Amino acid sequence: MKAIENQEYRNLLEQIAKGDTTSFAKLYDIFWPGLLQHISTKITNVQVAEDIVHDLFISLWNRRTTILDIESIPAYLYSACRYMILSYYRKNALTNHSGYELEEEIADREQPLEERLYYRYLLDMLDIEIEKLPEKCRQIFKLSRYSYLTNREISEKLSISESTVENHINKAIRRLRAVSKKHYIFFQLFY
Repeated sequence: MKAIENQEYRNLLEQIAKGDTTSFAKLYDIFWPGLLQHISTKITNVQVAEDIVHDLFISLWNRRTTILDIESIPAYLYSACRYMILSYYRKNALTNHSGYELEEEIADREQPLEERLYYRYLLDMLDIEIEKLPEKCRQIFKLSRYSYLTNREISEKLSISESTVENHINKAIRRLRAVSKKHYIFFQLFY
């Protein structure tokens, strides 16, 4: 099924590169709902979220002659959304939006755009999976990895043993590694 979808997307990209508006409309219809939903989780203003999706597709159409370089259109579109969300927050001086500080640092590095977008896509996948962790496990993992607390500090804060903290962190890492293999993510780069 995945191979069929990838081939269908590749065919659409080839037609779009030739200026086929019907193929572009089909691609738009396929991805519009999911992209809007994705953006709406980060930006609550529906009009702004819709504008971001429109701008993304306008940008894609404007660079249609070079889109054959895109290996995975879903990964590209979702990563581009993430980049546009960051731009929106930067323009509106909302710098404290949680979860994006690391990505802003990465965006400033001299990396090719495709690499930055793919990296953001990978971070998106990890964020989604972290939110799926059991509540206590997720809480401990975030305190460890996002707040940089030691196991001892976490155990004192939550009134649990250090070994329980360590077990939860290990459980989270095992689960994220298992999921990351499904998405071909090189998890070792992040943790």
